[in-house]
Amino acid sequence: MFRAVRGRVDGLIVMSPDRESAMLASHLPQGFPLVLLNSVGSGNRAITIDNYGGARAMMLHLRSLGHERIAFIKGPEQNADAAERLRGYREIAGDSVVLDGDFSEQAGYAAGKQLAGMGHGVTAVFAANDAMAVGALSALREVGVRVPHDIALAGFDDIPIARYVTPHLTTVSVDIAQLGRRAFDLLMSDQEGHEVLPATLVIRESCGSKIRGGAKS
Repeated sequence: MFRAVRGRVDGLIVMSPDRESAMLASHLPQGFPLVLLNSVGSGNRAITIDNYGGARAMMLHLRSLGHERIAFIKGPEQNADAAERLRGYREIAGDSVVLDGDFSEQAGYAAGKQLAGMGHGVTAVFAANDAMAVGALSALREVGVRVPHDIALAGFDDIPIARYVTPHLTTVSVDIAQLGRRAFDLLMSDQEGHEVLPATLVIRESCGSKIRGGAKS
């Protein structure tokens, strides 16, 4: 792919949460304009989402609602976004319950089924992305576990479906349009360094805020 772009493009914006930036840069001519999105590497111009801060904010919110044992459905092992969201979860969780996931609805569904049969005392579930949260919601509903009355549920990313499932999904919003704009601006400039864009807590019905008297949106 990198050979194909030589002489045909003036710069690259690469989303690379699973690959080292040093390896990417080594395949391009020295000085070739490159901006990395959500990369695990360093030493290049890069923009990332504050995955750690967003996950930590969600955990603090769930704690504020009285949840003491919160399960987490993690993302893929080699994914940098997933690793930072897991780090934010673990900083607040204390007695952690971590279930395998891969960012797919199917993985969330499997985790929801596993959680329903564990007898674990978990009162809230935080999925590393919204797709897994939606899958978990379906699994919990099938076995008669009500969200949020029996268990709270939250996700990450604020994809469009999060506003339309029932109950509406509490999540962490990531402004993808802003990420793209900033990447283009950075590519067109001489600016160097690593920029971190904030992630915003979006509180809806699935976490039980309205039932428990917490914050609303």
